[in-house]
Amino acid sequence: MFIILALATNIFAMTVSSSGLVSLRYQTGQNLIFLNPGVKYPDAGFAAAYLMPELDLDQGGRFGFRFELYTGELSARTFSSESMNLYGVENVNDYFNDTYFVRKAYISIAPSDSLSLYIGQREIVGGSKLVFYNYQPSVTINYDMTNAIDVPLSLELNAVKVEPYKLFDPSRTSMFYDAEISYNFSIFEYITLFYSNFEDTDNTTAPLLNSLIYTSLFNKTVYRELVARYGTVKAAGIMACLQNEYAKGGPVYTSSGSINWFGITGNRYFGPFEAELTGILEDGSGSINGNNCLSDDKPFSRNFSTYGYLGDAKVKYHIKDKAAIGLFAHISSGDKTPLQAVLRQGTLNSFIALFPYNTETSLFFNGGINQNLNTGAISLAGRRGLGVDAYGGIIDVYPVNPVEFTITPAIFYPEVAGNNYGFETDSTFTYTLNRHVSFPFELDYFRLGKYFDQYSNTNIYQVLFGADISW
Repeated sequence: MFIILALATNIFAMTVSSSGLVSLRYQTGQNLIFLNPGVKYPDAGFAAAYLMPELDLDQGGRFGFRFELYTGELSARTFSSESMNLYGVENVNDYFNDTYFVRKAYISIAPSDSLSLYIGQREIVGGSKLVFYNYQPSVTINYDMTNAIDVPLSLELNAVKVEPYKLFDPSRTSMFYDAEISYNFSIFEYITLFYSNFEDTDNTTAPLLNSLIYTSLFNKTVYRELVARYGTVKAAGIMACLQNEYAKGGPVYTSSGSINWFGITGNRYFGPFEAELTGILEDGSGSINGNNCLSDDKPFSRNFSTYGYLGDAKVKYHIKDKAAIGLFAHISSGDKTPLQAVLRQGTLNSFIALFPYNTETSLFFNGGINQNLNTGAISLAGRRGLGVDAYGGIIDVYPVNPVEFTITPAIFYPEVAGNNYGFETDSTFTYTLNRHVSFPFELDYFRLGKYFDQYSNTNIYQVLFGADISW
């Protein structure tokens, strides 16, 4: 009796703690419509407050409960309710419209020093952030062999119920599976092999395919190919059909199938040098239904397959505790004719990622001072039907302890065509008052390249600043 009571007392003897983050932001810009075509007034001044309180209950490391509520945006727009590009998304439908939602709500169980189990909604990285990074309901099993057999290997298995929020029918369910094995040189150095699989049963890949189609139609070369194949009148009709379908979320309405990713990712220090590398092969198959703008605006239904690849590398040189300089390169495969590949041909060669999260830049990718807020929405920034080749530099300077300055210049090209997307440079400045309060500032500049035809040489600006308060 006393033994049972003591055991129960020990189990429920929880350590309760709370933490959280408040982010205050103001944003404005110029010509952001070119990167966010679905947003009507993206240049309007925009003020927002994001509140993310978290509650932790822990029982000696064996059992824990985490809960985080995301409250945002509590905003005051200075011009229009449509100026919602704070997330850096390309389409207003990708914006997460809820005022608040549960970001984390999961339990963790550690039966031994080597085995951990997580159940609930939490932050999930599926193999690589370039494939999947989001807060989703999941079950995770992690087995660390270091303590068990003194080998620095760890195994992780994830089963994720994909909830793309309000984009699709919430009554249906798609599943994402992930298996990873990592060799851990140290706490910051590792190499990971992974296999990920997505089973599309709720039309999740349909908007991704549409995105790959539409982003390629900015290019005059693509239109010339339509003219050469179908004639001027038919090509103009196809473009008009696509514009009409774009407003309705087509031309691909429904999708089903399976996508696989095989990859390797790692981080390693060689003295003052740090190297990061990711390589991924993607293939898949499935069926799609929609409206065929290539065939007299008629409904269509057909099978399709995908094949793509991605490479991402970064090298940084750390100058003691004062600065770091580096270079990065990102290559993801594209298709010369995404429209024909999706609606008519058998294979799409554009790389497909479910919840991609690349933070090298802010306008073309998902970086900047808001990168930790972006994971509430599907971000399509940087996902292009013609592929992406990005080459850039990194200058990270922190001359005085509370001050950090980062500048990232980069140039972007289609992977399968000439004419660059443009040149971007991002500058961020952060003053950290103490471990609880910091003040970030960001200035982004993008000069559109010849890919955007008559809009080439257009300058895009974005300014963000605010305060982050944690406890």
